[in-house]
Amino acid sequence: MDHIHFLMFNLDKFDDWKVRMHAHLSAIHDEMWDIITIGLIEILEVNPNRAVEGPEAVEMRPKAKSSLTTKERSRANLDNIARDILYKALDELLFPRVRKCKTAKEIWDTLMQIGEGDEQEKDNKLTIAMKKFEDFKLGTRESISDMEVRFMKLLTDIEDLDKKKLTQKEINLKILRGLPKSWEMKVIAM
Repeated sequence: MDHIHFLMFNLDKFDDWKVRMHAHLSAIHDEMWDIITIGLIEILEVNPNRAVEGPEAVEMRPKAKSSLTTKERSRANLDNIARDILYKALDELLFPRVRKCKTAKEIWDTLMQIGEGDEQEKDNKLTIAMKKFEDFKLGTRESISDMEVRFMKLLTDIEDLDKKKLTQKEINLKILRGLPKSWEMKVIAM
């Protein structure tokens, strides 16, 4: 199972992990992402005792596990599947931080807190990324394609932290200003 490698939780590549895990869970079942973002699926049935219980009685009630259909059992089991996948994505250092979580949503929320950090951590990450953006230049032995890959990674990091931080004009100017003097005529032409 090669896909397990890219699903391992990695703080250094947290945003990529989050996107991949979202896609993986959604591909397993179309309601799997609801389990992560909303919580457990509760299978309901009409309350047959409503007339006897009076006007205060609930119209719908949770269906007994013993009376669930095969399809309903599969839906009710989605949380177990999601928890299993999330547990398998964690190493021995991270697992203890989520072991007492009761649902996949609780695990996911905990992992989001770990990966995204608090507002201070987000601000610090954004400050560092913006400093890298300000200082961005073509490396001495770097090809244009390597520069582009490094630049796109930096832009992705900035966008993950603050979607409104940079305009297209700022991005274009940074690329042009990041090129060495030997590119000056090409830059002027652009």
